Amino acid sequence: MRYLEGEAYLYNGIVHLVKGFQHPPGFLIAYPRYSIIRKTKLQNHEKEIATSRIYWDCLKTTIPVIPTTSPYYTGDFIESKIPLYLKTLLEELLETPLYLTGSALITSEYNDLDFIVYGATEDTVYKLAKLFNNGVIKKSEYILVKEYIEKHSHYTSLFNYLYYKKNTLLHGVLEGVHVNFKLLSYERGFNTCVDPVEDYTYYSGPVKIARAENLHILPGRYTAVLNNGVEVVLETLREVYAELEPGEYYVFNARIEHRGSGVYLVPDHGVLTPRIP
Repeated sequence: MRYLEGEAYLYNGIVHLVKGFQHPPGFLIAYPRYSIIRKTKLQNHEKEIATSRIYWDCLKTTIPVIPTTSPYYTGDFIESKIPLYLKTLLEELLETPLYLTGSALITSEYNDLDFIVYGATEDTVYKLAKLFNNGVIKKSEYILVKEYIEKHSHYTSLFNYLYYKKNTLLHGVLEGVHVNFKLLSYERGFNTCVDPVEDYTYYSGPVKIARAENLHILPGRYTAVLNNGVEVVLETLREVYAELEPGEYYVFNARIEHRGSGVYLVPDHGVLTPRIP
C-alpha cells in the first residue's frame, strides 16, 4: 500500500480511488467511484451520498476522506484477461511495475485501461516515447475525442483539450485497446502534512508558462509568470495539465498558495485555457 494517487480502497461497499500524496493522520483523501456489489460506476448522486468530508488545515480546504483502516482493493475479481495481459506486456516494455486502476478493476465493461507508474522518472518518459515512436503504441485523435467527451467536456472545449494533448504520451492504442498512463514521481505517500499551505488567494487572469520542470510526470510543475510579473510554480495533480507547452494561458479561479517551499499557482479546481492569437 502506497497511499498514492489512483490506488483503490474498499469502504462501506464502495471502491474509492486515492487522490494526491499527502493525507491527514488516520485518513486517506479518496473519492467514491464504484459499487462493489453492482460492479458499476456510481451515479453522481450516489457519489455525493458516499462521500465523507473533513476540513484539513494543511491544505486549507475540505477534503473527501476514508479511514486508513479501509481494506486495500487489488481487483481480485477482474473477469477479463486483457487488462492483466496488457499490464504484463507494458511492464516488460517499460521495465517497471504498473498499477491497474479505474473501471477495469471492477467490471469487464470498461472503455479503456488506466495504468499508473509510481516513482516515474525521465527514463520512464524516454521509454514510453520510444514505444510511441516505434509504433508499438499508436497515437489516435479518435481516442482523445472520446476521452474528452467522457471526462472533460463539462469544463473546457474540445479545441482546448486537443491543444493540451497534441504531443501526448499519456493516451494511445495498444493492440487495439485504448490505454491511458499516469506517471507519478512519488513512490510512497504520506499520512501527514508534507507541504502545508500557509495562506492562499484566488486568481483569475493571464499566466505565461516559461518552461516545464517535469513534463508528462505528476505532480506537474512549470515555471510561470503572472500578469503582474510575479514568478510562481504552476503545480498540478491533474493529468490533463501534465503536458503543457510553454506559452500564454488564461486561468480561471485558480489558487495562489503560499507554502514554506514557495509560491504556487494551482489550477486544479479552476480552468486553465490556452490564449491562441
